[in-house]
Amino acid sequence: MTKFKIRFLVVLLFSLLHTGNAQIKKTGVPFITNYSPKSYKAASENWDVLQDSKGMMFFANHFGILQFDGVRWNIVTQPENKSMVRSLAIDAKDKIYVGAQGDFGYAVQLPNGQYKYTSLVKLLPTANRNFGDVLHTVIRNKEVVFFSKEGLFVYKDNKIKVIRPASTFDEFFEVNKAIYVSDNVKGLLKFNGNVLEPLPNSKQFIGLKIKKIFETKNGLVVLTQKDGLFVYKNNQLKNFVTEADYLLKQNQISTGALLSDGYFGIGTRQSGLVVLDSEGKLIQHINKQMGLQHDYVTNLKTDKEGNLWVTLKEGISLIQISSPLSKILDASNSETKIYCSQIYENKLYIATDNGLFWLDWNAYKNGKRENVHFQHISGMSENVWNIGIFGGSLLAFEKNGIFEIKGTSTKLLAKIDGAWQGVIVPNRPDLLLVGGYTGLYLLKKINGSWVYQNKIKGFEESSRVMVTDNDAVWIAHGYKGIFKIKLNKNFDAVWSTEFYNRENGFPSSLFLNTFQIDDQILFGTTKGVYKRDKKSNKMIPDAVFAKYLGMDSHIRLLKEDNQNNIWYVSGENTGKISRKKTGHFDVEELPFRKLRYLYIPGFENIQTTATGDVFFGTQEGLIHYNNTKGKSYQTKYKSIIAEVKCISPKDSLLFSSRYDVLPTNSEGDDTLFPVLAYSNNALHFSFASLYYDEADATKYEYWLEGFEPKWSDWSLQTEKEYTNLPENSYVFHVRAKNIYDVVSEEAVFRFEISPPWYRTSWAYLLYILLFCGLLYAIVRYQKNLAEREKAQLILNQEKELLRNRAELNEQKLALEQQNTVIMRENLEATITLKNVKVASNTVNLIHLNEILLSIKELISEIKKEKEAAISFSLLTKINRIIDHELQGDQHWNEFEEIFNQLHDNFMQRLKNSFPELTPRDMRLCAYLRMNFNTKEIAPLLGISVRGVEDTRYRIRKKLQLSSDANITEFILNF
Repeated sequence: MTKFKIRFLVVLLFSLLHTGNAQIKKTGVPFITNYSPKSYKAASENWDVLQDSKGMMFFANHFGILQFDGVRWNIVTQPENKSMVRSLAIDAKDKIYVGAQGDFGYAVQLPNGQYKYTSLVKLLPTANRNFGDVLHTVIRNKEVVFFSKEGLFVYKDNKIKVIRPASTFDEFFEVNKAIYVSDNVKGLLKFNGNVLEPLPNSKQFIGLKIKKIFETKNGLVVLTQKDGLFVYKNNQLKNFVTEADYLLKQNQISTGALLSDGYFGIGTRQSGLVVLDSEGKLIQHINKQMGLQHDYVTNLKTDKEGNLWVTLKEGISLIQISSPLSKILDASNSETKIYCSQIYENKLYIATDNGLFWLDWNAYKNGKRENVHFQHISGMSENVWNIGIFGGSLLAFEKNGIFEIKGTSTKLLAKIDGAWQGVIVPNRPDLLLVGGYTGLYLLKKINGSWVYQNKIKGFEESSRVMVTDNDAVWIAHGYKGIFKIKLNKNFDAVWSTEFYNRENGFPSSLFLNTFQIDDQILFGTTKGVYKRDKKSNKMIPDAVFAKYLGMDSHIRLLKEDNQNNIWYVSGENTGKISRKKTGHFDVEELPFRKLRYLYIPGFENIQTTATGDVFFGTQEGLIHYNNTKGKSYQTKYKSIIAEVKCISPKDSLLFSSRYDVLPTNSEGDDTLFPVLAYSNNALHFSFASLYYDEADATKYEYWLEGFEPKWSDWSLQTEKEYTNLPENSYVFHVRAKNIYDVVSEEAVFRFEISPPWYRTSWAYLLYILLFCGLLYAIVRYQKNLAEREKAQLILNQEKELLRNRAELNEQKLALEQQNTVIMRENLEATITLKNVKVASNTVNLIHLNEILLSIKELISEIKKEKEAAISFSLLTKINRIIDHELQGDQHWNEFEEIFNQLHDNFMQRLKNSFPELTPRDMRLCAYLRMNFNTKEIAPLLGISVRGVEDTRYRIRKKLQLSSDANITEFILNF
């Protein structure tokens, strides 16, 4: 960095030349923030604007007074007759005086945030209450003047003085605490105390339709609606010729404001805002094509930061005229994404993703913008990555190759597969090395023109970031590392290649860049700036940049200009490093905070010129910077708590400026310290900061004292909710940090959560009484319990005695039951034995009967034999004895007795039910009861099987059974 010493005097001289008061930039269009009626949710028309001591903005809107805190819009109050608000003024105590349609009064803010409007019309005599729009409201000394075309209303000491015009007033002006009124009959009048006095030659003002008057060292500058500007000096009115005369006369002046350095801000009805200097030169013309949302300007006011608020027929715009940054726009507002820019032969060229464009830079810079547009250069319609001046020629590096730009035309030098950029080979100004998509290419200057030579052999990597020194070519690859390449003597091939990545000392192999600063090769990494240590051939942090840029940011760009400055993009920040006389460096970042998040990632570009112009290529177009614009970045501002509401059990507001949401409190209350029931222990806080420059980027931190131990982290959050807060006294703190890292004054809201009823003092007294009662009850209970235990003991003993007796009875009963079981078992055994005996007798009987039948049959056969030796009479006698045995009842009687015992007196029940049954029938039924079949029954009855069947048939009839009934089942179930 040896060049710093050489360039120091140049920088010092340059800085001295540009010190002084802030000026409105002439180059480019200031940053504009537009607020549409959809965003502020009120009427489209706005007529006036003011700022209170805290920094809150207020606007005169058709629906009432519109408030803006940087985050939220609210209608805070309305006139009593609900008419539109036309004018506003504010005193040192933030009392807002309001001029409306047919009404005027004032509004004050109550402790709960509400604004209370009080009409002053009731102080007027009835005859003076008929008037139209109160177009202007001004505070002068201890009086307030309300102006309508029907009269002046001077309010002082709760009284109103009315000054009527001879015919009608036309317009009203406050000029350095002096008040002027234009009268359609008398001309221009000056208000002195209680009367209106005509100026000398005042009638020369009649019919001019004056819209604004400025006091300057050259006299009064008078702005008229259609006739341009005039100067009133030495009692004479003369034309004030400006560079914008045609523009102002054609588009009609509507309002005006005196800006810093004596500049005139002039609003028009049809062409937006015009800014002139005190000499009448055009500084700015900002209309709808340049970013203003409407061309009809109704009023202009500057705030504490030097920003210009423009109220429009439709919407509100904030123009940051105090910023040293501006956008290079033309009437067509064309190309946005800018990869590179270059001024060459008084033309501004921009490389975009849609080709290359040019603009007449001298004409644009001198304010002649109406017919100045970015024009497309034919032949280049795709991504142009870079443009640069090499050997006096302007070259462009595009997706399709390398081009030379001559004025507004192009010439293809080499059609290659994509070109990124070019660098002059050290000590060979006639050779140009071009980095391409797939390697390196060589161009040579021959007879004043660049001619393509060859592709460099031996290297095929993408070479988008490339610098050279006397030793080699350094190429940064986005996700691989750094290549150091040396070419052979013929410059047609790579002689040697060295590669550096994380293994060689870099904190990472990703997102590496290489830059040349003061003839030294430096490297941008994700952890600061590195350089190569020649002894160890390792990459080490650079001590100077580590001190000023740190080691935690991603260095995306370093670029040296010819004014001893080093421009950088580090992380999200853009800055400038310049050398001090002491040898140290100044680091300046604040003016460039607006550039955060605007760069095209990976294609950050800064272009500087010898005249101090600096261009930043961004996603939102080309941005211009010139350090002649002095802006204060350390302005103090306030945070506010916009709204506090309980969200449980239902939303209920505690503090808010929103119109008609809270009951009005007494104006005597100077604090708001709500004590909330425990059921309302969930609160929602909304907050904002009264700083309007890049308000969306403002960060906040908050702290609920009494609940949280410390402040929260910074965030973009503008709301915070707390639920289930325990009973306690709390203080909610909030503060903001703007894009310039200035921390606001904090805002606080104090409140208290009452304990639930069961944790109040009365509840605790009740708990003590209940505790005493409980102790008494416990003692009483213990005593009763002892008595009950004693009685229970006696009872238990009696129960034990009874239980023992019961057990003895149970044992006795068990013995009886056991004896019963034994007797039943014996009885069953006896029955079983008898069953066996019956069965045995029956079997014996069957057997005997079968033998007897067999003998009887044999005897019958013998009787048939005539030759038998035994006499017939003897056989007859044997046969009669057998019959007697077969028909004997002895065995049957025994059988019947046992059978009745076993079968529940079956025979007797059957006989009683069916008396017509014969003894033979009864015997057959008994055998059926025993489930004998026909063959078994036949010998028992001494008849044949056929006889058994016949008997069964007769019995069926006697039993009156149907033909399909089973006689056996009937007998078994009887």
